[in-house]
Amino acid sequence: MYSILIVDDEALIRRSIVSIIDWSSLGFSNIYEAEDGIEALEICRKYKIDLVLTDIVMPFMDGLELSRILSSEFAEIHIVILTGHEDFEYAKQSIDLGVENYILKPVGAKSLLNKMQEICQKLKIETNQKEYITRMKNQIHRSIQVLQEKFLYSLVCKGQVTADMEERIQSLELPLKAKHYMVGVVEPILETVDKADMELFKFAAQNIVYSSVGEKHCTFDDYNNHVVVVFQTDEYEEWHNIIYDTMMVIREAVYSILKISVTCSIGSCVTEREELFNSYRAACKALECKYSLGYNRVYDFRDLKYTEEVYLYPHAEIEKLIDGIRSARKEVIQLAMAGIKEQMRGKKNFPWANMKTVMIEVVTALFRDISFSDEISPDLWTQGMHLFTQIEQAREINELSKPIEIFAFHVSEELYEKQNSRSQDIVEKVEKFVEKNYGNPELSLSTTAEYIAVSSGYLSSVFKKTKGTNFVKYLTDVRMEQASKLLKQTNLCSYEIAYETGFSDPHYFSISFKKYTGMSPSDYRSA
Repeated sequence: MYSILIVDDEALIRRSIVSIIDWSSLGFSNIYEAEDGIEALEICRKYKIDLVLTDIVMPFMDGLELSRILSSEFAEIHIVILTGHEDFEYAKQSIDLGVENYILKPVGAKSLLNKMQEICQKLKIETNQKEYITRMKNQIHRSIQVLQEKFLYSLVCKGQVTADMEERIQSLELPLKAKHYMVGVVEPILETVDKADMELFKFAAQNIVYSSVGEKHCTFDDYNNHVVVVFQTDEYEEWHNIIYDTMMVIREAVYSILKISVTCSIGSCVTEREELFNSYRAACKALECKYSLGYNRVYDFRDLKYTEEVYLYPHAEIEKLIDGIRSARKEVIQLAMAGIKEQMRGKKNFPWANMKTVMIEVVTALFRDISFSDEISPDLWTQGMHLFTQIEQAREINELSKPIEIFAFHVSEELYEKQNSRSQDIVEKVEKFVEKNYGNPELSLSTTAEYIAVSSGYLSSVFKKTKGTNFVKYLTDVRMEQASKLLKQTNLCSYEIAYETGFSDPHYFSISFKKYTGMSPSDYRSA
């Protein structure tokens, strides 16, 4: 719906214009009147006016002056000059002022209606265009945050630097221009939150982070935690302390509002945007201190030097432990656990909390390895999960290591039994398949493996380990045994028996038979 303002110093003319047209049918819901340009200007400044229908010659401020001011202040208002003056100069001035319509009095109702309909059509088109542009702006405004976060994730978390990075930063309106850059990571601890409320708490925590950091800096999610990118031109040391204090504020604010703990970390300071990835990795590394030093704290990458001196992760021994489990060698398992304990005892002033953390890492590595197997029983899984409680309750190093060693033995034994059972099943399937198809000259390790649905290499290894012989020899033995029976129990010729037992070449059959029995087929039959 539109608003029209009729400006004329003669009240009779104004009333006539109001009455001769059904303005509501044209979409005008509000009709205002003014007797001069000054009054008209006040109305335009007070109300939203879409169309002004004005005379030229009026006291105090004429229609041309009014048109000039309106064109300057309200470019969206349509102006129509309605006058009895035919002077060309008036028309010229009106056009110069941007007035698109110039109507001479007297004008009939039909002519005025046609002109108003024409103007209303323009108003509708412009309104639709404005609404469309508004919707697009809103859409862009809603999307730009998503685009900003996607770009920041690629740059900061993945280290993806593109040739058009500068243009993208400008188009996304990111304030990434400073002397120093630093990345922080905020990890809400959501274990106590109901799954149904998980997203709500994440969103609330993100808002708290955003409010604490402010619009001057960037915040986004890396799908697990909230990431903060801060930049400053001040001196590094003072700025670094401010960032640390901000992380402390975030931690306290999240707990105060949401009643959940938060662990934060600060990465290294970098001077180039391309190095943000390094700062992010440093922040993630600092965040790992939570495993040994505890959650609900703020960790600084600069403090990692001390942590790295005392922290231990026995990579080689864990690999030996897993190898011992897979190969079912208890002595390897025992040596690996002994190596882990020796390393921990060899560290001077090694904190008890760190010893527990090492054992948790060992158990986690075991679970990570066996999680790909569907051969572990639920009871064994339960036993393994109970280890975490045992580690927490342990008071000395043997109480930490012994339950893990026993669990490793049990996993190894169960895997060995399951694997042996599965191997036996495979061998039995092979034996039955060979029994039915030994007469097929195309029968081979690969065709048998395809039937069993395993690889040729795996079948060869399992078969040899279980049967103590390779597949080719086993197939030859089966064929020779069948040939021996046929020679003794039938009158078939030697070449017919060769074909019956999968040999396409009778001569080769004779050679193979003699090699197997020490006699030719004819000698074997007559013996």
